Amino acid sequence: MEINLAQDHSLEAVPKIIPVVPTINVTVFPNMIMPLLVLDDRIMNGIKQAVETEKYVLLLSARESGEEGQEIDTDNLYSIGTVATIMRVINVPNDGIKVLVQGIQRVMVKDLTIRDDMLLAEIEPLAFNSEVTDATRALIKNIKDISEQLSITSNTITPDFYAILSKMHDPEKVAEFVLSHIEVKSHASQLLLECTSIDDLLQGVYAELSKEISIVEVQERIRTHTRDSINKNQHEYYLREQLKAIKKELGEDIVDEMEEMKAALKGKNIPDAMKKEIEKHIDKLERVSPESMEATITRNHIELLLSMPWGVYTKDNLNIAHAKSVLDIDHYGLEDVKDRILDFISVKNLKSDGASPIICFAGPPGVGKTSLGKSIADTMGRNFQRISLGGVKDESEIRGHRRTYVGAMPGRIIQAIKKAGSMNPVILIDEIDKIGADFKGDPSAALLEVLDPNQNKEFYDNYVGIPFDLSNVMFILTCNDPNAISGPLMDRMELIQLSGYTIEEKQQIAKKYLVKQAMAETGLKENSLQIARSVLDTVIYEYTREAGVRHLSQLIKKLCAKAARAFVENAETITITKKNLEKFLGPKKYPAEKLDSKTHMVGMTNGLAWTSFGGDVLKIESVLMPGTGKLILTGHLGEVMKESAQAALSYARVHATQFNIDQAKFTTYDLHIHVPAGAVPKDGPSAGITLLSSMLSTFTGRAVNASFAMTGELNLRGEVMPIGGVKEKVLAAKRNNLTTVILPEDNRNDWNSIKDIIEDMNIIWVRHADEVLEHVLMPLVK
Repeated sequence: MEINLAQDHSLEAVPKIIPVVPTINVTVFPNMIMPLLVLDDRIMNGIKQAVETEKYVLLLSARESGEEGQEIDTDNLYSIGTVATIMRVINVPNDGIKVLVQGIQRVMVKDLTIRDDMLLAEIEPLAFNSEVTDATRALIKNIKDISEQLSITSNTITPDFYAILSKMHDPEKVAEFVLSHIEVKSHASQLLLECTSIDDLLQGVYAELSKEISIVEVQERIRTHTRDSINKNQHEYYLREQLKAIKKELGEDIVDEMEEMKAALKGKNIPDAMKKEIEKHIDKLERVSPESMEATITRNHIELLLSMPWGVYTKDNLNIAHAKSVLDIDHYGLEDVKDRILDFISVKNLKSDGASPIICFAGPPGVGKTSLGKSIADTMGRNFQRISLGGVKDESEIRGHRRTYVGAMPGRIIQAIKKAGSMNPVILIDEIDKIGADFKGDPSAALLEVLDPNQNKEFYDNYVGIPFDLSNVMFILTCNDPNAISGPLMDRMELIQLSGYTIEEKQQIAKKYLVKQAMAETGLKENSLQIARSVLDTVIYEYTREAGVRHLSQLIKKLCAKAARAFVENAETITITKKNLEKFLGPKKYPAEKLDSKTHMVGMTNGLAWTSFGGDVLKIESVLMPGTGKLILTGHLGEVMKESAQAALSYARVHATQFNIDQAKFTTYDLHIHVPAGAVPKDGPSAGITLLSSMLSTFTGRAVNASFAMTGELNLRGEVMPIGGVKEKVLAAKRNNLTTVILPEDNRNDWNSIKDIIEDMNIIWVRHADEVLEHVLMPLVK
């Protein structure tokens, strides 16, 4: 039921005794319209009587602060309240009524009584006792100014609020209008209601507005700060959501990235400890912003870990006959290397979990060190990866970068295993002797862990961040000069020397491998080019000077390219002979003039030297000239070779009588020793007996037998000491038609390395310089 009461009442019509409607935490001011829910029977009785007797006014008294749920009592009602008219009454369920009232006047309660089951109050009107002054008008202006500001900044006050307030001038109306639009705490509202001065009321209203504007300013600062801090992320979030929607519409919607990573992790055969570590990184990735730098680094790290071939092993082919066949097909000769590989395969047949050997191939360029690594992988059926460390100076190339660096990546070893796709590949580390070192660390020191079977089971890469097992990897290293490798690193490797090829071996390699390979690479058929064996011999002898066959291979490819051009341009097949060879390859670089082994000259000896490119023959010359006994050395000689010359001269002076040399020659003549090819650096102690032979030949005037080549270190007692590179030096002598070679007796244990190449050659083993001189110094011609 709804009752509308539209009748107006003047203040004089308000009775002295009227029903009381207590309000809880609500203070009603004059002219304020307020809905009230009434459930108390006594209060409802008073409202009903007021309606029935046409007494439309009630006393609304604010309730003092009491506990929640406390019953209404006359003791907890304020003594000052507001008389209001009842505008509407609505019955609501649960035996209650809703009343819409409007305040009309402030009153003070003189007495409260309960009669006829109603709460009644005797009231006395209250009025302000101060007139409108300049201070009052100033307060009204301040209220309007701050209200204008509040209407602009606050979301709870509408612009119409200030438009209406600006046209009001009555102080009471201004205060009551403002209080009806702002939220004031119950106790503060009651204090404002009890003000006896209009200025006090206006001052209180202004204070409440100031609090409100302060709250609004703080809220605005918080909103601005929050908006600025999240604006970028919010913008990116909206863009990402739009991107997802676009991908979904295009049919490119994918499973959540995290779920994919977790599913991939479950499918990997990873040790439990490592799997837990990867799971931690995935959980970390879920917690960070997807577009942050940390998320990118973590995602890349996880993707690398999941891409590693955990638990993937290729099955070794341990058939000895197959291995021997593959090695023979790929490489000619190199029996020592092939035997070592077959030994390893035999061990694998008996003990499958045995440690893989770490082999270092040492030898001059072009002898097949790098290609041997690929052949070993093919022989065993393993995947193959090559790492070149020539010129590498940063330790991070081996151990990887720490993930905190921009552009960080794992080391070369981890990258090679990832590319190989298995945990047991053959990894060839090329040019190990050319590793550098600087302030970023020494890569060769980092390789100590990689190449140690007792340590590489838990190799730690800085980028990977978890131990990685390298024990199943077969490492093969190559170098030109093993002396350039650090001692601790060399100690971890099994060194296999690959000497230079003999002329016969080069002929076989060219015939069986290089010609076929060059024709295949240039697209020639078998009958498109004819190369006689004599042509190959000429190319080997007169166009190349190398221990290996790399330059020889390039020249054969050049001949094939000429044949391909002739076929394309003129549709003709050419035959290469010794007569037209220079037409295709140009002038001979090393004309067929061999060392003259029949013309014996004073002071001219044939020495043998080892270089990283193989063996070579050094002509050593010496002459006497008037002077003061100085020793002059030229030919770009190193310190060790200069010291060998000084030691040889000392031996000659001590034994001058034995060789019928006048002591005056050592003080009245200067001895000049020269080693031709002055632009090429030369060093080492192995030219000792060669220098002595040249000196004594010059001092005695006896010619040196030109058919001899010699090598050996000399001490002051005349003993001939052992040297290295025996095979390369013997090959150099044979290449230059020197049929007799003098070697130290202590090098006789190198017989196995040269027995196959000394056919038609004479090897003389010596212990003392006198034996050398006895062979090479010819009788004095009178």
